[in-house]
Amino acid sequence: MSQVDLWFLEAGSCTHPEVTVIQGGRRAQTRFGATVAVLEHPRHGVMLFDTGYSARFFEATRRFPSRIYALTTPVSIRPEDTAAHQLRERGIAPGDVRSVVLSHFHADHAGAVADFPRAQYVYQRPAYDAVRGRGALATLRAGFLPGLMPDDFEQRSRPLDADQARTGLCVDPDRAGWDLCGDGSVVLVDLPGHARGHSGLFVRASDGHTYFLVADACWTSRNYLERRMPHPITRLILDDWRQYRATLDDLHDFHAHHPDVRIVPCHCSTTHAGLPYTRPATVVASSPGAVATP
Repeated sequence: MSQVDLWFLEAGSCTHPEVTVIQGGRRAQTRFGATVAVLEHPRHGVMLFDTGYSARFFEATRRFPSRIYALTTPVSIRPEDTAAHQLRERGIAPGDVRSVVLSHFHADHAGAVADFPRAQYVYQRPAYDAVRGRGALATLRAGFLPGLMPDDFEQRSRPLDADQARTGLCVDPDRAGWDLCGDGSVVLVDLPGHARGHSGLFVRASDGHTYFLVADACWTSRNYLERRMPHPITRLILDDWRQYRATLDDLHDFHAHHPDVRIVPCHCSTTHAGLPYTRPATVVASSPGAVATP
């Protein structure tokens, strides 16, 4: 089984009252960074899990009703904060990124997909089917900004279907997933509730740890550790409140049985404090191959 060099970037941020994301939290405005995971696979090259924000967010939310998105979710992203810029600073050109794996299509996760001109886009098919071609208000409620997508997005996409998922691929042998590299090192799994087709990623990293990147299955580590749901107002944006609760309970139980697996929510500053935010010193040279088709 291949092991993957894994490190992280923060590509912009937004602010919300903490109580919005966890019941009993503070009412003070809290900064939530948009985390991007960078994976360097010895055969399949550079992969990203989500992309964070880009300046296109501001253009895409200039007019109503999309403007409501920017007003309710204040975003901060400077040119030097983008994933593309930070990758260049670490010796990786945007054209070197072979695959972008999307947990879902909210702007803090898919806001910079257009920055990677040669990447193949990988996601669960229902995630995109749920947001494309909808009316303006329905699109807004789904947290999707069509203007963020490159013109050839669908041509470069490899959507994953449920009948391609298999069990026995990851730490939890009963959990179905998609083996993205064909060697068990990077496995996409369904984490429903937050958005239709919302996904997480298991990564067996070269530092000897297994990481479970759970995107927005919970906003902070306290959510799954204490089984604390977000504020009920988030029902307005969540795809399925009951499924979200079930996924949160599942993460709590998973952590109890697999405390050695590092669970990484996208926006948790406490968890992020212990993550590698620099490129590993020793990196296996990557081939130009893309993600294997499951």
